[in-house]
Amino acid sequence: MGLLGALLKTSLFLVIFLGALFLLPGLPPNTTFPFKEYFIKPARELNGTLELNSHLNGARQLWKDKIFGPECLIVLDDKIYTGIHSGEVIRLNNEESVQPITKIGQPCDYIFDDELCGYPVGLALDTQGNNLIVSDAYYGIWQVDLETRKKTVLVPAEQILPGKGANRRAKLFNSLAVSRRGDIFWTDSFSDDFVLAAFANPSGRLFKYDRIKKTNEVLMDELSFANGLALSPSEDFIILAETTAMRLRKYYLKGLRAGQSEVFVEGLPGWPDNLTADEEGIWVPLSVASDRENPNLFAVLAPYPKLRSFLARLVALMRLPLRMLNHIYPNDMAARLFHSFNDMVIRNAPKRNTVVRVDWNGNVVKSLHGFDGSASGISHVLEFKGHLYLGSPFNHYIAKVKLPDDVAKSVKGD
Repeated sequence: MGLLGALLKTSLFLVIFLGALFLLPGLPPNTTFPFKEYFIKPARELNGTLELNSHLNGARQLWKDKIFGPECLIVLDDKIYTGIHSGEVIRLNNEESVQPITKIGQPCDYIFDDELCGYPVGLALDTQGNNLIVSDAYYGIWQVDLETRKKTVLVPAEQILPGKGANRRAKLFNSLAVSRRGDIFWTDSFSDDFVLAAFANPSGRLFKYDRIKKTNEVLMDELSFANGLALSPSEDFIILAETTAMRLRKYYLKGLRAGQSEVFVEGLPGWPDNLTADEEGIWVPLSVASDRENPNLFAVLAPYPKLRSFLARLVALMRLPLRMLNHIYPNDMAARLFHSFNDMVIRNAPKRNTVVRVDWNGNVVKSLHGFDGSASGISHVLEFKGHLYLGSPFNHYIAKVKLPDDVAKSVKGD
């Protein structure tokens, strides 16, 4: 009877505790938007132009253990530039040499403490001078003169930015695209704490920074992890990746539909990340595979706002001791735990790694897959001299694969 009584007391305490978490007002978190139901279209079947192949198997791993987290890749004068954990932008002069170009964040001891070190996750070549435009996840949008290395902040991290119904700071500066006029399109991935991203309602934004007026205009809001950008060849529209919704959106910049948006591609079999545009179309890396056997957690939780609210509150309360400790004694414990969690997630991620090719009409025309892990967690695709260079925020190398002849012909429109 004593054991039964103890079990009943424990169960009663648990019910009261969970009830308080679920019902009591004023407890964290305070999210940007109210919890409400939304829907994500399931992933397409892997057939037709998405049929499985092994094009990404056997990738070479370049600059191994010399770079950590090369998220975004661009080319200038036949040299690859990328941003890495530690907050540095570097130039890769050959398949061995690494040359620092600039650092946006603060000095730090633990390179994966991104909020302190900085992490340049978006890079673009300027159209208004010999500059590199850098989006540092935590330090804002910067202009770096490639000759003098002078750094100029364009959008500071502390700036309050417009939103559709809620003005707020950017939480995670992400991708960039620079127009011929010099305007900078950029994404803020979400407005709530990163650990709550799976539970809170979508809060990502697309901005246009006017270089002449030095102002930011919000073009879209309430996006599901706003990410990669691709300007159309005539710059009459821009394509944006909504990572956790597994889709691309189209926003009209000119013409009768200017200011309107629509779904461009949906039901991608994974999470789209950075976009790489050319005259014929867009390279779209899928950083995490999603299909019938590997459901998208965001899609599973989307229809259940009360459950998401409860889980968000539970996670927020679990984080309180760490945040209080960091306030009393600043440390990198949270950063280390977050990095370890990321490593665990990637180790247990689906084995399929995929890159898709989308034309400017929104058709998936080709796909490349790999299963041996030599190119995993792909965040960026750089087509360069007959090869694909594949970046990732999780890897300590850049993967390189030969562009298959049939894909190359299709890409070039032959």
